[in-house]
Order: sequence, then structure tokens, then C-alpha cells
Amino acid sequence: MVEVDCPCLSDLIEAKQQGRPEFAAMRAAYEDSQGKILEEYYALNFPAAILLVLAKEQTEADGGAERNVLKMRLYYDALQSTTDVDDVFRSARRVERKYSVLLEGKAQEILARGISTTAVVLLGVLDAMVGSPDKPKRVQAAAVSAQKEIRQIEQNARDAALDRALIRYLGGLAAGALLAVAVVVALAFLPMKAEIGTTLITCLVSGAVGAILSVMIRTANRQKLQVSLAQGRFVVFLSGGFRLIIGAVFGAAMFVLVSAGLVPIAVPDSAEKLTFFFAGLAFLAGFSERWAQDTIVRTLPGAADQNTVVPARGKDG
Repeated sequence: MVEVDCPCLSDLIEAKQQGRPEFAAMRAAYEDSQGKILEEYYALNFPAAILLVLAKEQTEADGGAERNVLKMRLYYDALQSTTDVDDVFRSARRVERKYSVLLEGKAQEILARGISTTAVVLLGVLDAMVGSPDKPKRVQAAAVSAQKEIRQIEQNARDAALDRALIRYLGGLAAGALLAVAVVVALAFLPMKAEIGTTLITCLVSGAVGAILSVMIRTANRQKLQVSLAQGRFVVFLSGGFRLIIGAVFGAAMFVLVSAGLVPIAVPDSAEKLTFFFAGLAFLAGFSERWAQDTIVRTLPGAADQNTVVPARGKDG
């Protein structure tokens, strides 16, 4: 077996197009360095090639653990290319690099294979049109089609990344629910007055249930939750837990503020209706954080003055 140094992609292209016998050894050395080659395309009429390799990379999110990632390796002679083709290849590299970080497993594989297939088709057209008088028109049409395909692949990758983030968000919501149950159980054994303690616990539970139902309704109606792809996995997970905790806190806050008279909401005189009243109020506070915040803000000192409409002055004012 011929021993060779680690070759680059241009070395492989040269050996392949020249039919040199050491190509197999160079290819094996390339795989040892870059990863297993799953798909490969070599142009016939000018120096160019696209490889799809199964590489290993370390992830910061998992403490430096290694994972398998499909990556496209591309090389071509820019003198035989056009600006439209260059734009497509740049877009393909950008989408692959961005979403190879956000996606894993089958989703990342589908992304990489889709981008690689689109790039191979475009490079094949560029290869076939070398020296042809119809090259500018034919290559431009192929580049436009490839650019549309890359945009669609990017949209699909974004949807997949959002779905993964939503799963982590809902996982945090479930963890927050377990924490809320633990808090409620702890509060049930605290030495406080029975009536106030029971109502407070009811408001905490109602606020948490309202927050959970709000997320469930938006998810069932396929409304996009505000989950940022730029945040890390742990931050997205915590956001889901915080959503439930915030709902429970708002539910308890509405009970305290209304009971203290700080929020001017009429409280029923009947003791039988009082628990249901505060439970419903806490549920609304957890279901809609904006409504709870607006209700509290409007009762702050000076809020009435800020909301007062100043009459317009007349001609003689």
C-alpha cells in the first residue's frame, strides 16, 4: 500500500481526473483525516468535486462530547464558474454550517443530503456546459432553480430546529410542573391560617394551570411560541419551566394584591364564592401574563394621571 500524507480535496480531484493509481490510497488517507466519504462527485471537464463525509465534531452544549455530523466538502475552479453559481454555493455553505449546529440525527442528515444533492446537480450543469455557447443562459437558469431549492431547504431546517426547541421548552414546562407540585405540597404543611393558606395554594395551582393551558392551546392551534434558536438548550429548557412558575406567581400575586385592596376589584361577600373567585382570577393571571401585568400596572400610583387624556386647547386657550 502506498503511504501518502493527508491530501486535500484538490489533490483528490487531480488524482481522480488523471487516473493516477495512488488515488485509492489518497482517498483512504483523506477519510482518515476528514471522515468517511458517503457520496462523491468529480467533474469531468474542469477541476471540481463535491464530497459528503460523515465527520466527528465536539459539541460545547454536551460538555465537549463527540457526535457524527454529515458535512459537504466542495472545491471548484472559480474561473469556470459564474457569480450566480458562486452565490448558490455560498448560501449552501451558510445554511449547512448554521443548522448543523442546531440539528442532530436524521434531521441534520436530511439537511446535509438535500444541500449536497442540490450542489451536485448545479455543479453537473456547470461541468456539462464547459466550452458551450449556451453556457451563460443554461447555467443561470440552473442557478436560479438551485437557489430556490436552497431557500426551501433552509426553511425546512428552520422549522425542524424550532420543533426541537419547542420540545425542550415543553420539557422545561413539565419540569416546572413537578417543581410546582413540590412547592404546593410544602406550602400545605406550613403553619399558616387555614383559610388564607388554602386560598393561596389554590391561587398558585390555578395560576400554574392557566400557564400550562395557555401553552397547550397555542401549541394545539399551531401558533409559534416565542422560542429563540440563538439560545442554548438549557436556556430554552429553563424558559419552559419559568413560564409555569411565572403563571403561579402571578396567580398568587393577584390574590395578595386584591385581598390587600391594592387592585380595585370587587370581592364577593359570600365565603362560598370567595375561593372560586380567587381561583378564577389566578387562572386568568396565569393564562395571560399581559392581562395580569396591565391590571397591576394600571393600579400603580400615578398610572391614572399618565392615562388621563389632556383636552385639546381651543383657539382662545
